[in-house]
Amino acid sequence: MPTKNEPKHPKQFAENFHGFLEVAPDAVAIVDQSGIIVQFNGQAERLFGYGRDEVLGRPIEMLMPSRFRTGHVAHRMMYNGDMRPRSMGSGLNLLGTHKDGREFPIDVMLSPLDTEAGVFIACAVHDMTIHRELENTLRRQANELEEADRQKDNFVSVVMHELRGPLGVLTTVGNLLQMPEISLAARSNAMLVLERQTSHMVRLVNDLMDVSKVRGGQLRLQKQMFDLRTIVDQSIEISQAFVDGGKHELHVVQCAEPLDVDGDPGRLTQVLSNLLTNAAKYTPSRGVITISTERANGFAVIRVRDSGEGIPANMLHRVFNLFTQVERTDSNVIDGMGIGLALVERLVHLHSGTVTAASEGHGCGSLFTVNLPLHQFPAVPHQEEQSMVPIMELAG
Repeated sequence: MPTKNEPKHPKQFAENFHGFLEVAPDAVAIVDQSGIIVQFNGQAERLFGYGRDEVLGRPIEMLMPSRFRTGHVAHRMMYNGDMRPRSMGSGLNLLGTHKDGREFPIDVMLSPLDTEAGVFIACAVHDMTIHRELENTLRRQANELEEADRQKDNFVSVVMHELRGPLGVLTTVGNLLQMPEISLAARSNAMLVLERQTSHMVRLVNDLMDVSKVRGGQLRLQKQMFDLRTIVDQSIEISQAFVDGGKHELHVVQCAEPLDVDGDPGRLTQVLSNLLTNAAKYTPSRGVITISTERANGFAVIRVRDSGEGIPANMLHRVFNLFTQVERTDSNVIDGMGIGLALVERLVHLHSGTVTAASEGHGCGSLFTVNLPLHQFPAVPHQEEQSMVPIMELAG
């Protein structure tokens, strides 16, 4: 009587197929009609991690995840009623299970074997891991291309919107200035409008150029050592029009100690002014904006907090993406092209720093935190250490 692990077929059957199975390119398991493994080649041993003596005489279901085993028995019985060569994985995501419990994608080709010892089923198993990884890579790239195309369309739409406004104003002002009966006061006011709209268009173009340079790796920082606190006032001055326009209350809390960093003052001023401008835009009228600086764990820390609309949880990880805008509740139209925070993130990264966004949700305001490494000054030797040098040299 055969033991549990003994193949349930004549010895001649095993000998006839053994040489063929060992040169087969795929892992192969041969089972009888009750699903018991009677042959298992070397490729199958390497793929599943089992030795032959561990699988012979055991159900084929041991090679698949436990959650699929009961259902597989029914499928196997159906195959016994219609035995023909076919792929088991057509339209299915089949999984095999390694001895260590690791699951991996497979494809299985079933072929009936009619022998003197009875009908058996050859299961040629192909590891699909690399194939699935390639599929996932291609799918991800397709999604990225689709997203890039969507961003391009969105970008063109936003640029058209952003430029249409100033161009319309410039056309109106130009026509107004050509009128001979225009008063001196009206002319002066028109010139201010002209200057304001022209400056706005220049900022848009400069932002676009900066994005292009950063993405192309062409942006070069003009680094120097300076106290980060000194650019706070400049940043406020640049964004003051937006703060005043919203009638916001601006608080400034400066660190008592110097915050010496190695950086580009102009670019870091751009970072802070963009954060302040963003806070002003997304804070309803008469809100509160706070900018603070401090030292923490070898970093200069800048925080810009506002009492505005806040950022939805599903947008927190996207606010630094190009052309991303958080929709305001008071209007579906957002000023800007959605590149300010993207520039902030890239400029901070070029300074070996980090920037994060936090919000408790709608109506709870937002907090942007910038961390920049502080300049590390070389240690100064103690006086006694300095005096030892000439003494040692004299002793020598």
